Amino acid sequence: MNAIKLLILLPYLMLQMASAFAQNSATVIRVVDGDTYQMLKGKRIFTVRLLNVDAPETKQIFGEAAKDSVSKLILGKTVVVDSLKLDLYNRLLASVTINGKALDSIMVSNGWAWHYIEYSNKPELAIMQETAIDKHLGLWKCGANNVCPPKVFRSLNAKNRVKYCKGCNS
Repeated sequence: MNAIKLLILLPYLMLQMASAFAQNSATVIRVVDGDTYQMLKGKRIFTVRLLNVDAPETKQIFGEAAKDSVSKLILGKTVVVDSLKLDLYNRLLASVTINGKALDSIMVSNGWAWHYIEYSNKPELAIMQETAIDKHLGLWKCGANNVCPPKVFRSLNAKNRVKYCKGCNS
């Protein structure tokens, strides 16, 4: 009986959590990877998946560097979180702003992440990505032909990751 009540209440609670965090500040307490963060607001810890970008996976080439770069920028800092909804993994899909600057723009401009065109509502990120490619910034240091987008990396098994996602050093 309790399981049924929980199943009935869960969508309501998830919606409440998403709306409670719509346009609020929170402190970043952990950077999981380049586009996923744990934040603290009051006594609540929640996970945010940054909208509009796709950062390299931690085990992917440039993944640790992207995570480290974002960590230096936001870890321990108070940011503004503008939430949209929860995803399949119960992460809050959100825009994040630090010191008045959009984190997605910072990441794409520095070559720390791809513009996630399929899920983005910010076409200006495409221009920022082209500029980062032209300047060989971040993951683009060897040009656009030597990178493996995270969605491709996630779809490959370990053998094919080595074969098709070599980066510039191979």
